[in-house]
Formats: sequence, C-alpha cells, structure tokens
Amino acid sequence: MLSRIDEATNLLDDLQQRVPDLNDLAIARTNGLIIVSLLKSISVGDNKSERLLGGMASALFSISKRAADKLLKGNFNSLNIEIDTGNIFLIYTGKVILIALTKKDPNLGLLSLELEDAAEKLNTIFK
Repeated sequence: MLSRIDEATNLLDDLQQRVPDLNDLAIARTNGLIIVSLLKSISVGDNKSERLLGGMASALFSISKRAADKLLKGNFNSLNIEIDTGNIFLIYTGKVILIALTKKDPNLGLLSLELEDAAEKLNTIFK
C-alpha cells in the first residue's frame, strides 16, 4: 500500500506529464511547509527554492483567505495570478494547497479543469 506522500507524488507526476503547460507543481500545508514538489523551472533540489515557493504560497493563501472572508463573506477556493512569463495557481483542498506554476500563455481552461480534479483527489488523499 502506498503512503499518502507516494500517492500525492504519483498524482503530481501524472498531472505534469498530461498537461504540457505546467512547469512546477507542489503540495504545501497552509503554513508553507512543502509536502511534495516537482520542480522543473525552479532550481531542482534547492531547499531554498522549495522554502521560497512554500512561503510565498502560504502568504498568498493567507491574504486570499482573509479577503474572501472579510470582503465577500465566503470561503477561499483558488487563486490565479497572471504574470507576463506564466501563471501561479493556488487551489485549496480543505487540507493542503496545490501550487502550480505554468509556462507563458497557458491553456487556462484545461489547466483549471485538471487542477480542480487533482485538488479533489488530494482532498481524498489528505483527508
């Protein structure tokens, strides 16, 4: 039987192979601790890059969650930041944050569908 980390790693591997617009994928706790990462464009094996990604994701999550609560009286689900060199997606599963960094001009419809599906599966893995 696979561990939760192995299941999550396999899910990210499969997602990264099926969706060509994805560069980097990670799963983090809301406090910024990276659980699993598949980094292609950020320095691979660089603990500082992983920590930076986790820290930035945690900060973006926290402010987005607060904005959702205070401004719209709702629950935060996801965030997409469009940058001239790619996009940053954060999807909250209820337990963990799925982080995706994309290539420039990605297919946003396909990415949204694939990432939402992956987030649902992660919610099951990390229940």
